[in-house]
Amino acid sequence: MTEKNSEFKAGRTKNQLISLAVVAVLIFLTFYTLYNSIEDLDFRDLYNVFQQLDMKYIALSVLLMAVFVLIEGLNLAALTRALGYRVSFASLLVYSSSDIYFSAITPSATGGQPASAYYMSKDGMQVSHATTVLVVNILLYTMSLILMGLWALAVEFPFFMGAGKLFQILFFVGVALQVGLVGLCLMCMFSKSLIKKAGNWGVNLLHRVRLLKNRDEKLKKMEESIGRYQSGMRFIRKKPGLMAAVLGGNVLQRIAFFSIGWFVYRSFGLEQAGYGEFIAIQSLLAMAVNSLPIPGAIGISEGSFLFLFQTVFPAAVLAPAMILTRGINYYLCFILCGVYTLIYHLHMLKSKGMNKEETNEQGE
Repeated sequence: MTEKNSEFKAGRTKNQLISLAVVAVLIFLTFYTLYNSIEDLDFRDLYNVFQQLDMKYIALSVLLMAVFVLIEGLNLAALTRALGYRVSFASLLVYSSSDIYFSAITPSATGGQPASAYYMSKDGMQVSHATTVLVVNILLYTMSLILMGLWALAVEFPFFMGAGKLFQILFFVGVALQVGLVGLCLMCMFSKSLIKKAGNWGVNLLHRVRLLKNRDEKLKKMEESIGRYQSGMRFIRKKPGLMAAVLGGNVLQRIAFFSIGWFVYRSFGLEQAGYGEFIAIQSLLAMAVNSLPIPGAIGISEGSFLFLFQTVFPAAVLAPAMILTRGINYYLCFILCGVYTLIYHLHMLKSKGMNKEETNEQGE
C-alpha cells in the first residue's frame, strides 16, 4: 500500500468517526429534547382520542410542514443565486433543514445560521457571501414576524387584552427584542461609524471589568463583522425587488407554519373558530415565545398553547390538540430536518472521499 493510499485510508476512517459522532449527537439531542418535554404524558389515553381524527387534515398539516421547510430553502436559494451561485434542490433543502434543526435545539436559535453557513461554504460559497445571505434573510424573517405580530395584535386586540399580564409582557418584550434586532442589523449595514463606536464602548467596558480578554482581537473581529453586514446592505440596495419577494416568502412561510394548527383543529371535527382568528392567535404566541433563550421554547410554547387556545378547543381535546400541533410543527419537523441533514452530510463525506480516491489514483 502506498503512502498516499495509507493517508487516504486514515482520512476516510477519520471521516467515518466524524459521521458516527454526528449520528450520536443528533440522536442524543433529539431524544433528550423529546423525553424532557413529553415524559409526563399518558399516551394510552391519547391513543383513543387520536383514533377519531380526520386523517386528511393531518396529512395537510404534514404537507404544510414540508412547505414551511421548502420556502425557507427557496428564500435562501433566491438570495444565493442573486450573488451568482448555482444552487441545487438538495443544497437548498440542506440550507433550510440544517438551519431549522439546529435552531430548534439551541437557545435563541443560535445554532441555525452557522450550520447553514457551513453547508454553503462546502458548496464553494465565500464566507462573506454566505454571511450576507444569512444576515439579509434573518433581517427579512424578523421583519415578517413583526408584521404578522402587529397585524395579529390589531385584529385580535380584545383577545390579547384577556390573555393575562404575563403573556402581554412576553409579547411586548418579544416585539422590543425583534425591533431591536432589526435596528441593530440596519445600524450595522448603514452606519459603520455609529455601530463601531457602540461596539468599542461595549468591548472596552467588558475589558475594564475583566469579563473580556484579548481586547484588540475582539475589536478586529468586530470590525470584520461590521464590514460583512454592510456588504449585506449594499446587496439590498441593488436588489429591492428581490428583497420584497423574499420578505413575502418569509410571510408565506409563517402562514404555512401557523396553518398547521388550523388543520389540526379541523381534524377534530371542529369548525367554530375562523382561519384568520387561528393564524392571528398563533402569531401572537410566536411573538411572545420566539426570543426566549430556550431551545425551541420547549415548555413555554406548550403551556402558552394550552392557555391561549382554551377558549378555542373543547377542554377534552385541548391537550391532544397541543401535542399534535407541536408534534408536527416542531418535533416531527426538526427530526425530519435532522435526518435529512445527516443523510446529506454522510453523502457529502462519501463524495469527498471518492474524489480524493480518484485524485490519488490519477496521481499514481
